Amino acid sequence: MATDLKDAIRQMIEEKNYTHDMVIETIKEFVKAAYKRRYGTDSNVEISFSDDDELTVCARKTVVDEDNYYNEVTEIPLDEAQELVEDVEIGDEVLIPLDLHTFDRGSVQSAKQRAQQSFKEVQNNRTYKEFKAKEGEIILCYVNSILPNGDIRLNVGGGVEGTLPYKNQSPRESYEMGSEVKCYLERVEEADSMKTPQLQNQKGRRQKDVRIVLSRTSPKLVEKLLFIQVPEIYDHEVEIVKIVRNAGIRTKVAVRANSRDIDPVGATVGLKGNRIQSVITEIEGEKIDVVPYDDNPINFIASALTPAHVEKVYLVDMLTKKAIAIVGQKDVGLAIGPKGSNVTLANSLCDWMIEVMTQEQFDALDLAQETRERAEAIFANPQEAVMRPAEEHAEVTKEELGVGEDETLLSELNISKQLVEKLNFHDVYTAEEYFNLTPEELAEIGLSDEEKASIDDCIDVEEETEEEFECPNCGATVKIGTTVCPNCGVEFEFEE
Repeated sequence: MATDLKDAIRQMIEEKNYTHDMVIETIKEFVKAAYKRRYGTDSNVEISFSDDDELTVCARKTVVDEDNYYNEVTEIPLDEAQELVEDVEIGDEVLIPLDLHTFDRGSVQSAKQRAQQSFKEVQNNRTYKEFKAKEGEIILCYVNSILPNGDIRLNVGGGVEGTLPYKNQSPRESYEMGSEVKCYLERVEEADSMKTPQLQNQKGRRQKDVRIVLSRTSPKLVEKLLFIQVPEIYDHEVEIVKIVRNAGIRTKVAVRANSRDIDPVGATVGLKGNRIQSVITEIEGEKIDVVPYDDNPINFIASALTPAHVEKVYLVDMLTKKAIAIVGQKDVGLAIGPKGSNVTLANSLCDWMIEVMTQEQFDALDLAQETRERAEAIFANPQEAVMRPAEEHAEVTKEELGVGEDETLLSELNISKQLVEKLNFHDVYTAEEYFNLTPEELAEIGLSDEEKASIDDCIDVEEETEEEFECPNCGATVKIGTTVCPNCGVEFEFEE
């Protein structure tokens, strides 16, 4: 029986590729369960293995007087103990070897079930730890099966399966049994946390395995692929500011360089587009637009609507972030995209609500005269409108901004116009408002250390101090204007 138990356990271990220590511990649990099923307790069972994996099972029993012998499982009479061990005394403990062949079939079956449960728990714990560490990464998988609901079961390595839900599959892609798929590991769920109805089996019982959820539609998949293909992104010389994606249709990526010597778009796209083309191939030909991030929403919106050529951008409402992009008649379809996909992605990328119009449609709008004049001032030269910051705004007075005459406008300081526009965009117009910003508000604006230093360098903050003099009688320090020394009482006279 002992051999049968070990063979059964070891066969399970070989299939799951467990370690030797795990095998030993599981066999101990197996035998302990069988012992408890037979004797009602496992508190006194001793299980050990020799160096050559020979199993020994003993019952630990306390030696008692024959007259006080009541429990045959945990006690042994003195006369019986003396036949096994010489010089034994009442109160001593002795180990009685057991023959596993004496265990009944019910005890063995119960032990097998407990061992299998133990295996499952150990396997789930190991799987969870291994794949939780890979969460947020790309892993190589192989298609195992396609379920009737469209979900795909994938081999993620080591005999472990992950799930690619139907909603996480790109409409451009198809899958065949055994085919190789690179997936983004979206999340790993512990077995005990799986309580949602869709995770239950047909009999309504909760699934016991760790759930590994994969994705082919996440923007993070594109981001990770760019990290692999673009060394400047991997080295943080180029930063991915934001990625938005309509899987199977188009992805938009906003990038900026952390050095003036690097063209972020050129670095990301690569020579003749070789880098971005590698990523496009990985996502089955889905279009990817790489655009330069710009703090100026006018420029950013114009770039975000690529591949359309934008002639003008009007910021209609800064508070609600509504804008109008003017394009030529032939570019309307490109700007909007199939089923509005291009403009929707641009909205998400810029965090502005963008409406695409032709110039004729815009002219027919009943916009406020002030808005129209401001827009026309920004785009005095249509040829330069897209790539030129709004440097031609009419000067705004302190009265119009609602600030005091004694306050200093940022535009009066010796700092760049781009920095002024950046702060104005966040409703910061004066030096006083800037210095009252909290660290959290500064972080939200996203000023660099250099930008902060440029502002600090051109503003001298001086503490107001009152003039003082020394009393000629007692030497005490007295403020100008004082007529009697508060220390010695001598009176002062000041010449006009």
